Amino acid sequence: MAMTTFNLDERMEQSLEELKKHFGASSKAEVIRKAIALLKVVTDSEDADGSITIQKKDGKEQKLIIR
Repeated sequence: MAMTTFNLDERMEQSLEELKKHFGASSKAEVIRKAIALLKVVTDSEDADGSITIQKKDGKEQKLIIR
C-alpha cells in the first residue's frame, strides 16, 4: 500500500475529526478513503453539465455544480 502525507490546516483537521466521530471511523485515513469513494460515485453520476441532484431529508431536491 502506498503512503501519502498531507499537511492540513486547523479547519480541515477539525472537519476530519468530526467526520471520524460521525462515521465511527477508526482513523482519519478511513474518513479520507470514504470521501474518495463518495467522490467517485458522484463523478460517475454527474450530469453532462457537471451537476448532480441530491434529495434532502425534507424531500426537496438540490442541484449542485461539482465541476
